[in-house]
Amino acid sequence: MALSSHLKNTDLLREEFYIFNSLYNVVVAVDAKGRVIIFNPASERVFNYPAEKALGRPIKEVIPYTGLLKVLQTGKPHIGRKFVVGNTLFIVNRTPIVRENRVVGAIGVAQEITELHQLGQELREAREMNNFLQSIVQSTQEGYLAVNNEGRIIMLNRPMAELLEISPESASGRHITEVIPDKRLQLLLWKGKLEYGEMVHIRGQDVVVIRAPLYNQGKIAGAISKVIFQDVDQLLHSPERLSSCQREGASLRVRSSTYPGARYTLEDLVGESHAMQQLKSLIRRVAQGPSTVLIQGESGTGKELVAHAVHNASPRCRGPFVRVNCAAVPENLLESELFGYQEGAFTGARRGGQVGKFEQAHGGTIFLDEIGDMPLAMQAKILRVLQEREVERLGDSRPRPVDVRVVAATNRNLEELVRQGQFREDLYYRLNVVSLHIPPLRERLEDLPCLVHHFIKKLNQRFGLAVRDLSREAWEILGSHDWPGNVRELENVLERAFNLVEGHVIEVSHLPPYLQKASGRQKKKNSGPCHLTNLLQEVEKEALLEALAKAGGNKMKAARALGISRAWLYKKMKQYGIGE
Repeated sequence: MALSSHLKNTDLLREEFYIFNSLYNVVVAVDAKGRVIIFNPASERVFNYPAEKALGRPIKEVIPYTGLLKVLQTGKPHIGRKFVVGNTLFIVNRTPIVRENRVVGAIGVAQEITELHQLGQELREAREMNNFLQSIVQSTQEGYLAVNNEGRIIMLNRPMAELLEISPESASGRHITEVIPDKRLQLLLWKGKLEYGEMVHIRGQDVVVIRAPLYNQGKIAGAISKVIFQDVDQLLHSPERLSSCQREGASLRVRSSTYPGARYTLEDLVGESHAMQQLKSLIRRVAQGPSTVLIQGESGTGKELVAHAVHNASPRCRGPFVRVNCAAVPENLLESELFGYQEGAFTGARRGGQVGKFEQAHGGTIFLDEIGDMPLAMQAKILRVLQEREVERLGDSRPRPVDVRVVAATNRNLEELVRQGQFREDLYYRLNVVSLHIPPLRERLEDLPCLVHHFIKKLNQRFGLAVRDLSREAWEILGSHDWPGNVRELENVLERAFNLVEGHVIEVSHLPPYLQKASGRQKKKNSGPCHLTNLLQEVEKEALLEALAKAGGNKMKAARALGISRAWLYKKMKQYGIGE
């Protein structure tokens, strides 16, 4: 009798919710025993699980980390919860199904919000940019006045308000004729022409203004007037000063567009451990000299950040900072990339030739990242540049002197590469004048709290959230992990948590599955012995996860590190449910 009643309830639920099969949203429902009764086509697509196989099975076997079971147990809904599948972010509402005051099931309806999340981020960035531009306009000594296409004031900064002898608040929304008797500004709205450097008499004072139309989607939406000099006599008597400023501005524009500077300083090196304090102190000392610097450390420790800090702490900080990833540039293009080429040097060469990275870095610093992966043929040419301080472009026999400081970085053991004949010994000693070693995160776990709070602050600004801390259990997991991917892995873990967190505290459930499973394995290990086969499988799966984390998700690199083929890696990933 109970079985027939249960089947009747199940049939009723299926009849009531069959319409969800036509929805684009993900819809999953379970009965009172947690068995799947609705698994619409959108669910099949998202979870990559066929409906005919899912229906009737316990939900925890289909979607291991779903919150439907908790809703079923408590009878309380989950509204606006987030979860991630692959690289896609979803928001889900889970509610109990109540019949005759009894919970007979639970249903979850999810919608993809990745694009909405990105749009929200873009909106926040647009607001920040708008506030930034408003600050610029309000802080300048030049006057700005903007009107819409009806001639009503939409922006008036304080210098212009002082010129017009009004307050910005009282002028906002008023028609331009009520504030300034300059009717030519209204005519500009219809002509759409730029008026530059015209003298205008306002409130008994002669000023020089620029008038320009404002466009929105190709249509005139208003006009803006800018007072560029409030003292005409000063303009007339300062031609040399104006010319000098123009030349200096042009020079700065060319330099800033061609040679971007280093972004990070010593303040961006987060950590108070003894090892990090020593590293910062060493950077301050060696940055003042001209010697070549070799930065060594595992992948993800922040070698590029240290290179930026060395440049910004050096006397060359006002010069260019040029970065070259020696592993990312194809071998046949690396020479032309570093040293440049003359017009006609080879087929497809750009007309007029190209300046190489060493010449671009003249007067500053060149950062040779992943130098351990540089081909032997190029190593000899780099050695000549370090010795002679000159380069030769491809197709040109004339040497060109360069004044650059070389900072190199690698995560490989150069001494071992020298023994294997894969790296020149003379280049190694030329590079290793000053060596900076960045300790891996597992050797400075005392820096974990300040790193976590640093990233929380950074991600709060990026996501628009107010996360304050991690739960005690989450802290324990982070503290027991050995961090093969170092600081980069830590940042990725916290960014993933920010996509799932709902309150002010990051919980264990917000951490990646491999960290949660590692914690579970540790608990099992502490509770007693396990079967040898299961232990070997756990070790194999953990090795796969660590290799993928260290390779930053690059499956080719992970397979190479494990000494297996990529096909075998995919097979093992499928076997253990990694990446699903």
